[in-house]
Amino acid sequence: MAGKLLVSMSFFIFLTASAYDLKQVLILSRHNIRAPLSSNLHNLSNNTWPKWNTQPGFLTAKGALLEGYIGNYISNWLVKKGLLPNGCPDSNDVYIYANTRQRTRETAKAFVNGAFKNCSVTVYSKNSTKMDPVFNPVFRNMSLELKSQIVEEMKQKLDNLRLKKAYSKLNDLVHLEHSPICKKSNVCNFLHAKDSIVYEIGEEPNINGPLAYTNSIVDAFIMSYYEGMPTSDVAWGKIKSSKDWNLLTRVTQENQNVRFNSTVLAKEVAKPLLKYIYDIFKNENSPKFTLLVGHDANLNSVMAAIGFKPYVLPDQYEVTPLGGKLVFQKWHDSKLNKDLLKVDYIYQTVKQLRDGDVLSESNPPRWMKMEIRNCQNDFDGFCQWSDFIEIMKSISY
Repeated sequence: MAGKLLVSMSFFIFLTASAYDLKQVLILSRHNIRAPLSSNLHNLSNNTWPKWNTQPGFLTAKGALLEGYIGNYISNWLVKKGLLPNGCPDSNDVYIYANTRQRTRETAKAFVNGAFKNCSVTVYSKNSTKMDPVFNPVFRNMSLELKSQIVEEMKQKLDNLRLKKAYSKLNDLVHLEHSPICKKSNVCNFLHAKDSIVYEIGEEPNINGPLAYTNSIVDAFIMSYYEGMPTSDVAWGKIKSSKDWNLLTRVTQENQNVRFNSTVLAKEVAKPLLKYIYDIFKNENSPKFTLLVGHDANLNSVMAAIGFKPYVLPDQYEVTPLGGKLVFQKWHDSKLNKDLLKVDYIYQTVKQLRDGDVLSESNPPRWMKMEIRNCQNDFDGFCQWSDFIEIMKSISY
């Protein structure tokens, strides 16, 4: 009886899966490994920081290599699911759009090189040294009421920070009491320094104070770790375990949480990108596959505005990992003649990034099923496409 039930269940799952056809995919991606953003790390410690062969904030050669691996993996998945043909896709079926920063442009190019090698697939990126307005997560609305709401959201998150242990460890790691910033600005203990909110029209939500300082430090640590530097060059060999990494990367998580992961704030700073995504899904002539390459700020603000439920990514220290991809999928249920949404987070693990692993079916990236609060998932992770479109419409205009 149990055997018959198992066969029946397997047959039912097969029929259910086979009745769904993948019609469209849009990926919102973070760039891959880059050099640290800050060029002022020497102010935060007298310790010798590791040297990089790339400019601050630029994609590294290893980052490009890893992006090619995940591009190849996703391309194979798209072919397997029947969305794209085996070989070069039609130029109207694929659209690649990257922000103007070198790390996003080069990430997009590396993805294309891995996914569509020797094909005529163009990476679109505006020819400008300024941030593309679509990807730029800045304040635009001059309403004082809106400012008040956003500042209050940010203040509440700052008040709820639980970073004392991380700050204490970082004090010791960088020997802050002997640093230039201690001598010049009297910032000698991250536990005693105070954060202040920066709200300026045309600028990103920002924080001045220990959260920003420690974020720069941890960012440098984790980028050097992913880049594959010797452990003696990563935080001067003083990070000994996953427990240490989990403690310290809470700083970078909270930095993004305060700056981009609040509902009112997110809807404000992500509006151009949300509208862009909504317009792609509403246009019946949109490409079958779209890749948008931006930053962790884009992923965090878009997810907060849409209303994704909290999640944890196994085998990762970050909530928006380098090269990680939020994958929006439009499926069609041929039996009921209706469209469905499924969203997965596809990302490389800490080990895959550190070791530079080639991705394959036997060594795949991780997949995390994502959920949206007002778009109820069924057992297989699908929700109603019409519900999703209504959510996108309400936050895009």
